[in-house]
Amino acid sequence: MKYIVAIIAVAFLTIATQSQGLYSLTYTTGFNAGKTADYISSASFRGFSFDGRGFLSDQVSVGGYFNWQTFYQELAGATYVDGTATVTATQYRYINAFPILLQAHYYLGTDEYEPRAYFGAGLGTYKMEQRTDVGVWTVEEDHWHFGMSPEVGLLYPVGMDSYFNINLKYHYVLGVDESLDYSWFGLSVGFAWGD
Repeated sequence: MKYIVAIIAVAFLTIATQSQGLYSLTYTTGFNAGKTADYISSASFRGFSFDGRGFLSDQVSVGGYFNWQTFYQELAGATYVDGTATVTATQYRYINAFPILLQAHYYLGTDEYEPRAYFGAGLGTYKMEQRTDVGVWTVEEDHWHFGMSPEVGLLYPVGMDSYFNINLKYHYVLGVDESLDYSWFGLSVGFAWGD
């Protein structure tokens, strides 16, 4: 898995240094879906994302994406079963998600002084850390996963080479060993800049 992360980093740096670029820093809110929502049903208001994109043409870019999203929920008086052990106590559930993705985008319109809608997709690795605290016991899972993330968004110009950026991503992470197939929606709002 270290090799995959290294390849993604080298590809991202190569693209970013050889073409016109756009960089974005956003605050991200996460909304669980599927099996992830069964484990933690609460939305996450603790996340941020960074991405860099190199333009191959006026309407196509490729680049890299990093996100840190933390999900948390407290369940009072819940019962936890692990094998033959059963414990009833307050549970504290956590998921820390770290997607590292290669991504490509297509932009509608070519005028950089007008709002531009875009759509794209990311593919890569996800570091998923899941922890359940029950009384004095802690059960942890820590795995690297493969996943994908389609996206739609809007760049709204606010100044010379700077934009308001809003986007919605759907993250789908394939399970490994006995872990969950994680999935969630990420709504990001922030700023983008570039040359």
